[in-house]
Amino acid sequence: MSFLSDLPGHTLPNYSEDISEDALFHYTDANGLIGILQSKGIWSTAYYCTNDASELRAGRDVLTPVFRKKTHEMERQEDSRVVTIRNRGVDIRQYAEKFEQRIINHSLHFVGVYVTCFCKPNNKEDFLHGLLSQWRAYGNDGGYALQFSRGRLQDYLVRLNEDLGLNYEVQDVYYSPDNPLKKDVVSHSESFISSYVNFLDDIVNLNASDPKFRSPVQDLFEGPLESLLDYLIHTKNQHFFEESECRMSIVDAINEGGALLPMFYFNRNGLVVPYVRTPKNYSIIDCVDWIVIGPGPRIGDRFNSVKQMVNRMGLDIEVRPSHIPLSRD
Repeated sequence: MSFLSDLPGHTLPNYSEDISEDALFHYTDANGLIGILQSKGIWSTAYYCTNDASELRAGRDVLTPVFRKKTHEMERQEDSRVVTIRNRGVDIRQYAEKFEQRIINHSLHFVGVYVTCFCKPNNKEDFLHGLLSQWRAYGNDGGYALQFSRGRLQDYLVRLNEDLGLNYEVQDVYYSPDNPLKKDVVSHSESFISSYVNFLDDIVNLNASDPKFRSPVQDLFEGPLESLLDYLIHTKNQHFFEESECRMSIVDAINEGGALLPMFYFNRNGLVVPYVRTPKNYSIIDCVDWIVIGPGPRIGDRFNSVKQMVNRMGLDIEVRPSHIPLSRD
């Protein structure tokens, strides 16, 4: 890898804590890079279709203690609903254990949450050359990383939200279930309890010939439901801590009539993945400072071709190769 210092036009950015704190890296492959530069937009995919579905379980059960407490209180008071359900041979506590998941499942039928993932640099080496774990994740083409300015990206999203009535936001991911977002969810406990009690009423009054249940999320839109979804998509298992992830997200209606943005789909190994993309007339490329060429085969050629592409497109973006000595042989 020593030949990297001889690449024509090869420079490295200045480093400081302020510059590093403003940097967000979006890792992608060659097709992703070309698509972003040509369309001047970026995709956000459905949060439940992330590469590692296990990460979505990190924030689960945040509300289960609330439902357990309410159920215990109802049992202690010999609430009529408890008595009716018990006389049917059912332990009411099973409903408390499963109600949070019921809310989550129903929310997916009414709203879509779409995310774009970025990584924050943990130190100077991460800033200059990228994360080894991310380079390993992007296949044999070596991978690419677009270095965004967080400040300009936030300004860009404010403009989208104000002009088009969208609700994009950028927020750091937490690697512990006990984080500031949890407090916001719990602050809506009364609303969640009300939904739970309404569900128990439906159980008690169930008509076997015509069973109907109200949606548990119909009274939770805006504050309560948004706080829960916000917590779930920004809470990950501690083992992902190295990524220092930050996510750009947007919440949108599932039904076509209420959608804020057009929805598209792509195939990922048999999984049909829904996604939305930033509007065509609002270039996200203005938020990009650098493109980093990931370590891999023909890194010199890939550096030169990306440099040429950027120049031909008239983009004000610098290009640098990663110096990480990763072999893919």
